[in-house]
Amino acid sequence: MKGLAAKASETNSGQIPSQGALAGVRMLFVAPDDYPAFRVDLVELFSNHLVGRGLKIDWSLRPFEDGPARVDERGAERFYVAHRQMNGKLGSLRYRVAENWLRLKLAWRAARGDYDLIQVRDQPLWAITYGLAGKISGTPCLFWMSYPVLEGRLRDALENLIPMSWPARLVRIAYAVTGNFLFHKVALPLSSHVIVQSERMRERVGFRGIRMEKMTPIPMGVSTERYNAASIRPVDDPRVAGKKCMAYLCANVVSILTYLTFDALAELVAEGHDAVLVLIGAVPDFERDKLNARLEELGLSDRVIFTGRLPLAEALGWVKRADVCLSPFMMDAAQQVATPTKLVEYLAMGRPVVGTVHYDQNEVIHGSGTGFVTAYSGEAMAEGVARLFDDPEKAEAMGAKGPAWVKANRDYARLADAVERIYVDLLGKQRASELDSGELTQATS
Repeated sequence: MKGLAAKASETNSGQIPSQGALAGVRMLFVAPDDYPAFRVDLVELFSNHLVGRGLKIDWSLRPFEDGPARVDERGAERFYVAHRQMNGKLGSLRYRVAENWLRLKLAWRAARGDYDLIQVRDQPLWAITYGLAGKISGTPCLFWMSYPVLEGRLRDALENLIPMSWPARLVRIAYAVTGNFLFHKVALPLSSHVIVQSERMRERVGFRGIRMEKMTPIPMGVSTERYNAASIRPVDDPRVAGKKCMAYLCANVVSILTYLTFDALAELVAEGHDAVLVLIGAVPDFERDKLNARLEELGLSDRVIFTGRLPLAEALGWVKRADVCLSPFMMDAAQQVATPTKLVEYLAMGRPVVGTVHYDQNEVIHGSGTGFVTAYSGEAMAEGVARLFDDPEKAEAMGAKGPAWVKANRDYARLADAVERIYVDLLGKQRASELDSGELTQATS
């Protein structure tokens, strides 16, 4: 390993690393996320906090728009972008070939020892390629499991949550089942460390034979500097003037969860509440007609506002305007191990919440005292919302507890301490291993 690791080995892994412990360390980070990155954990945890502590990152992400192959440099970060020209199925195939070729070239660089750390996020089979590269070069390779990708794909295919043909469904099912075996039996054993999203995810992966001490839970969080209610102006929109307002914040508005919020709104209106629902997020084309048809059926078309994808400040302006924020969440095999981001975003903004039964949501809402947990039904959610609508002073007092709880438990500054500790510990172990190998070579020569 590089001389940089010598500094890392001097840091006690039982303490929060000092500023600069990662100075000069270069990491290759491979992920399926869009470029430019918009997910808050990538932007805040890595590009803000860890880069701010000296980490240099070479990113391999997927370009959101068409463009040539290139390397974009932004300070300590380099973004490797494959050529993308999505003109029909042939364009999609060409892009996939270009992306795979780029990632193989990056894997070759990793195998040569060009990096101090390798990290793969939510790409289970690529973890095998980069895990082998790490073994060849002696570079620590981590897998970041923010979501059980293969279980999610299996659920989508079995329940037909994403429109696809029967042959496509069968291919996806076969891929998920085969990939799940390879992931747990090959990819994770090759990894130097595994970062999971929750303690429950850690337990589940542990049941598949991965040592518990090899895994560390790092939940989703927020940056309390950006999610700061004092710096956000609430939206002033005539469509919500004088009405009780519920907000549902999500990256993509999809029917399987959104129907629940529609049902809750219908119950509230039937009980006499002059309420509106604001859906903050992009609506996929294949969902739009289904959502509109459901609203017409319920007679709620004039009581639901679709904002589309918004800049963060505007999205948070809607959250701040809301009287109650909603966090419906499924408890299937893929989702029960998650740590829902929207919930802590609501809390950071000081809003009272109603969330459905879910392991992490139960702990967060009960631990912070910021709202109510209900059964997974529109009627139950409506009852929780009505309790907050009917006692606005209590609702505001509950919401006011959120920012302090988030600051203490889910601020990305704190989460960055934990991630830095993992990196420094791995670099220290690698350096110690190199020193031992060198001493053994000298002793036998």
